[in-house]
Amino acid sequence: MNPDIENLRFLLEKGDVGKFLLDYQVYRQHNGVDPIVTGLTQRVFPSVLRAAFNANKLAAADVVLLWRLVRDNWLLLVDNDLLEAINLRINDAVRLVEPSASVPVPALATFSDLKSHDYKQRHRPPSNMLDGAGENQPTELKRVAIASSFTVGTWSAVDAFDFRKNVCASQQEYEFLRAVRQYFPSLQAYPNVPLKNFIDIEKLEATLPLRARNFALLAQVDLLLCTTDEDPVMGFELDSAHHDSDEARERDELKNLLFKLAGLPLIRIRPADTQAVRAEDFYALLMAEAGTLDAIRVRRLRPRRTHDFLVPA
Repeated sequence: MNPDIENLRFLLEKGDVGKFLLDYQVYRQHNGVDPIVTGLTQRVFPSVLRAAFNANKLAAADVVLLWRLVRDNWLLLVDNDLLEAINLRINDAVRLVEPSASVPVPALATFSDLKSHDYKQRHRPPSNMLDGAGENQPTELKRVAIASSFTVGTWSAVDAFDFRKNVCASQQEYEFLRAVRQYFPSLQAYPNVPLKNFIDIEKLEATLPLRARNFALLAQVDLLLCTTDEDPVMGFELDSAHHDSDEARERDELKNLLFKLAGLPLIRIRPADTQAVRAEDFYALLMAEAGTLDAIRVRRLRPRRTHDFLVPA
C-alpha cells in the first residue's frame, strides 16, 4: 500500500486538517491526480473540514492554504457551506499570516454566487436579432473539425486519456502477488482489499475503541487470501522503512488487533531491498515458511458441509 496515501487516511481519521492539507499539497506536487486520493478528498475530507469549522479548530495558516488549494484547482470542494465558510474567514486569516498582503482577497466562487447572476441577461442574443427588422437575420454558425492521427509504435496519443491504473500499488506488491498465487494455486489472492469488506466492523463495534473503528473503515490490507467461496483465509502486509515512525507503528498495531479479533492470521513481510525484490525471492520466502503456511491452509480448506444427512427419495 502506498504509505503516503495511508498517511493521508490517518490524518483524516485524526481530524488533523492542517497537517492533511500540507501533506496533500506535497503529494499533489509529486504525484498529480490520484483516484484514491480524490476519493478521500470528495467523500471523507468535507465532513472532517466541516467539523473543524464548527469547532473553530482551523488555524489562520490552514485557512490560507485551503483557500489557495481550492483557488488553484488543486482541491475540489463542491459543498456550498464549506466554500462560504472559507470566504468568511480568509481575509482575517490573510491579515494574520501575511500582514503585507492586500486585503480583501478574491473570494471563492460559490453556487449561490452563480445563481445570483442574471443568466438570461448574460446570454441574451443581440438586440438587433430580437426586433422585428432583425428576426429573420441568419444565425452565425461555426464548424469545428477534429483531426486524429495515428502512428505505429508502442505508445499512442490515446494512451494519454487512459485513466486506469494497476490494482497493485507498487511493483513490489505485483511481484508478491505472483508468488502467492503460485504458492497457493487453489486459493484466491486479491491486492489492496478494504478491511470493512471482509471484517464485520459493526459486530466488533462494542469491543473496539472509536480510534480503531474509524481506522477500520479506511484501512486496507496489502493482500488478502480467500477460498474459492470468497471466505477470507489470511492477510499479508508488505512493510518497509515507512512503517518505522510512531504513527505507522500505531496503525500497524491497530491492524494487528483487528485481524486478531476477526480470527484471521496476518503475516508481515519486510524485504531488505523493496526495489530489487522479485517474485522468485518472495516464493523462496514462502517455501521457507511452508510449515506455518501449510498448517493454516489445511485448517482453512476443510470442505464446507451443506447437509447433515442423506434423505431417501
